[in-house]
Amino acid sequence: MRPSTLDEAVARRFVTLWAQAQNAHDFEAYSASYAERFTGLKRVGNYTKRFDRRGWLKDRQPMFREGVSVQVSDVQVSLGPAAARVVLTQDFSAPGFHDSGQKQLFLASVGSGVLISREEMLVSRVAASPPSSNGAVLAFHRDGPVLGAGGGSGALKVQPRLLARASGDRYDVAVALSTADVDEATRGWLGRSVTVYAKDGARCSGVVTRFEQRVSAQPHFGMIQAWNGETGEPKATGVQIAADIWRIASDDERFVVGVLDHECHGVWATEGALPWAAAQPAPPPLRASALAAFKALPRYRELQTEFVTETSDAKHAWEEVDGEVAVVEVRPASEPAVVILSASGGVGCGGFSARLSAIWKVGQSGSLTLRQVVETGDLLRVHGALEHAGAPLELLTGPDGLNDEMSLLQPTAKGYERRLLFSTSFWDCGC
Repeated sequence: MRPSTLDEAVARRFVTLWAQAQNAHDFEAYSASYAERFTGLKRVGNYTKRFDRRGWLKDRQPMFREGVSVQVSDVQVSLGPAAARVVLTQDFSAPGFHDSGQKQLFLASVGSGVLISREEMLVSRVAASPPSSNGAVLAFHRDGPVLGAGGGSGALKVQPRLLARASGDRYDVAVALSTADVDEATRGWLGRSVTVYAKDGARCSGVVTRFEQRVSAQPHFGMIQAWNGETGEPKATGVQIAADIWRIASDDERFVVGVLDHECHGVWATEGALPWAAAQPAPPPLRASALAAFKALPRYRELQTEFVTETSDAKHAWEEVDGEVAVVEVRPASEPAVVILSASGGVGCGGFSARLSAIWKVGQSGSLTLRQVVETGDLLRVHGALEHAGAPLELLTGPDGLNDEMSLLQPTAKGYERRLLFSTSFWDCGC
């Protein structure tokens, strides 16, 4: 199960053997396909948990039993230096459970063999629909609003180029698009004025003058080592790096940006300016009330039981160990204030980990009315809200986690619904 050369045929054969090991309930063969330096992301709905190799195998072992089957189809292989990215459709069945969707595996050359360095069940990207003039919120990437996924069609007319980056930044690659390369809705943004918002509410306005298709990714460390000439190959040029990233990226990782006529810095954008309500640290009495209400939540108590079971630590609360608690208040002019408490605990690789947030409406007397409990893969950070005339307050979060997820918490009759605006691509190992 460990071929010596990493090419497309080898990658496909590896995936076949990997699936066969699961259907044969051969846990030893399955375990042997994973590198020691490994990150696995388990997703069930909106819930995400990150594991290292030991934690991943511990979580998977109970699935090696009768009645469990794994079917793999639509295997696509993208080759990079010393690595291959495999995107496939997985159909997983177990007694009382069925799951189907895209999964990605990152294969890396390790010694004389090939092993899985990263595995993740992919979440479908939610494309932001270009608004006409209704103030809908868009993500902002570098120098323009993100207008949707995809964009280009057919063969590339120009070579991808690597955008300027500082040490430690993600790798951003861009291809210029003509108006003929984008759909009618995107084309309609040409000449429109947008307002850009930073996390602190600072604003900047600009006009969309052209379009680019981009990929924003954190490559696997093996790819970076190869580009740096650390694996015996010549050091890669920016043109080569851009070509590698563009080739390995899947279609849904490419997105279209409407580049503005001058430099702006921010995280979100709207057509037309909207009032901004900043998230501020909650005052001590409100913070204490929110903490007490948080610890009374049924889900909080369930996580505490899991923490004690997994760690044998009955002296601490789960958020007190390798954790963080943030409590902020958003107080708009047009409606009651809300308080948001977000907590994390555990390192997220192998051992216990949890992320839990809650939102309450604040009454005039300081009383709290629970609006929503939100469970995400990473600490949810609310920076502020935009006030639409006659519409409920929309809370803005992010960038959060390894994928720099930017999301919008939209009020509903029953609470809040989290809508993903944008996320970058993470191809490395998080553990």
